[in-house]
Amino acid sequence: MTRRGNERGVTLVEATVVLSVAAVLASILAPSVGSYLDQARQSRAREDVRVIGDAINTFIDDTGEHMFLRNGSNGALDRNPPTRADAQRVELLISDGDVPSLGNSVLGETYWTQTIASGLWVDTFSNHLIENNPGETLAKRYRNPTDITVAAIGNIDFARGESSGFNAPHAWRGAYLRGPVETDPWGNRYAVNVAFLDPRLDAAPVAVNGVITAGFGTATYPRLDVFAISAGPDEEIDTKSAQDGAVAGDDDFIYVVSSNAK
Repeated sequence: MTRRGNERGVTLVEATVVLSVAAVLASILAPSVGSYLDQARQSRAREDVRVIGDAINTFIDDTGEHMFLRNGSNGALDRNPPTRADAQRVELLISDGDVPSLGNSVLGETYWTQTIASGLWVDTFSNHLIENNPGETLAKRYRNPTDITVAAIGNIDFARGESSGFNAPHAWRGAYLRGPVETDPWGNRYAVNVAFLDPRLDAAPVAVNGVITAGFGTATYPRLDVFAISAGPDEEIDTKSAQDGAVAGDDDFIYVVSSNAK
């Protein structure tokens, strides 16, 4: 095959020049692209903790409960309210993802690193905010609108008089999140310190009090802030789980669900 006179191939010198220019452009653009990706991850983390926090508030409004429960029905879906003792309290809600490490300022505070295997008081967002399935047990579900309709027998106010003031119109009406809560942008789990949702003064949840080191004992247990948290880009939690006036540590991302103002 012959090449026309006005056609020629790319010389080695030309190819080298093109590659050199591309390399220079890549070196110039790389920091900008990296910075953009970092900002995108941080924006997603901020949005995720907000969405989780809003879902928790809606759940509380719908169910009329002041805490997340291990057993939302107490075995009597139609008439009896669930037991609301501190021992019933779910104290830490988590998503899928790796357990982040702890920063130097909270090294002794193992609350954030607890897993479901550590005890019944740790549960998933999915079991309460996506599925009505506390502790992976459907028999322990919160009342839903169908339960209320059957129990009320046409009278939505029945429970106020027959169940110690249990408010019949309140029910689980999820899902409160549109899909499974994925890991944060750095592969770690999100968590919410729901132990402190409207706790009773002078009566601390038994389990959680043993794994926080913020200086709050059962005799002076205050109402503390509840917030959703991501460990951030350093994959290390630097935020105390027990705070009266929540402030994020280092590069953590938090969204305050309840300030529990006294």
